[in-house]
Amino acid sequence: MKEPIDLPFENFRNYLNEEVTFNLGHAYEFVLAAAMVARFTDRFDDGTPQPLTRDAVEDVMLKYFGGYRAWEVEEGDGLDVIEFDGTGLPPEVLSALSNPSVRRTKEVQTLVTTAIEAVNKNGTLKKLSDDVITNGKPDVVDVVCGGTSGQMKTKSDVDVFVNGRENRKAGFSVKYGGVKQVGQFAGSDAVKNMQLGFKSFGMDVNSMLGDLKKAVANIVGVYQSRTDPIIAKDKQIIFSAVSPVFTKISKKYGGNWLNKENNIKALTNGLLVAARGREEDLEIIKSGFSFDKKTFEALSRGLLETSKTGDVEWKVMPTGNPTIGLYANNMLVFSIRFRYDADKKREGYTVRFRLLVELGRDIVSFIDQYRG
Repeated sequence: MKEPIDLPFENFRNYLNEEVTFNLGHAYEFVLAAAMVARFTDRFDDGTPQPLTRDAVEDVMLKYFGGYRAWEVEEGDGLDVIEFDGTGLPPEVLSALSNPSVRRTKEVQTLVTTAIEAVNKNGTLKKLSDDVITNGKPDVVDVVCGGTSGQMKTKSDVDVFVNGRENRKAGFSVKYGGVKQVGQFAGSDAVKNMQLGFKSFGMDVNSMLGDLKKAVANIVGVYQSRTDPIIAKDKQIIFSAVSPVFTKISKKYGGNWLNKENNIKALTNGLLVAARGREEDLEIIKSGFSFDKKTFEALSRGLLETSKTGDVEWKVMPTGNPTIGLYANNMLVFSIRFRYDADKKREGYTVRFRLLVELGRDIVSFIDQYRG
């Protein structure tokens, strides 16, 4: 790890831009993990959890960079041990955050604020920490950052384990700032990709894909580089076939289809499937908001209530890639975007199609209206 630097923030910003990549998303993972540690460690004398505060989170970070990796807390007839593993994060991020002057900047303080909001609003963490704190027996809690190391081999960015690394209680996919994507359906078969992707949302689009099947047969699909001019031509052929499909979807699966409770549940379940993959204990944390089980229940409830007044609809969105968005009360809840990509292979670059599932700009505001 590089030695901590001691620079005014403007110079620090230049240092980052010129010499390293300081990713606020990875920094947020560390700060969020520190807030989770504080949630487990800070208790009143009677053992009940203390409110999560800025001072508590900053104290965890200060001690981490002072060499602490485990906190011991009195519990019943033994000790609870809370371990903090941030080693999966990029060294340059840890090096920067180890500098007190950097942690005091507005940028990092904003990370602390949003981390506290996210942890306070996450029902899974509250229930888990309450149990660990009050169960009267010793527990070992591990809070682990994945970063770019690939050590987790999951969609998770921060994991919480209790009494063994094989016993994951929750995994968190962290989305910071403008990050919208929560999942994707990807493959080299565009038709199958569309079928599987929309099927997860309860929609059968197979009868709409005739032109897409013809378009796939008319592209080259193998390229010399990512800037190969043939890519633009192939992309146009595919997009011209996909865009009409999205228009058909907006009509067939609008109106009456969106008025049915089972279909609304299929939509919210599709969003969960896209976000979680096969990890049923995975949750999404976006900035200061937490998408846990109750959040998705509120989303489903809100969409169902709004659909009764006819104010839920699919809209084809005017973007560079074919995109369809689900709107409720004129608020963008989430969108599905078709993307044309190419993966490097031995023979060159080969086409790969992606159906991206992205959170809408209004989803947090919409869900907050329907929380119980």
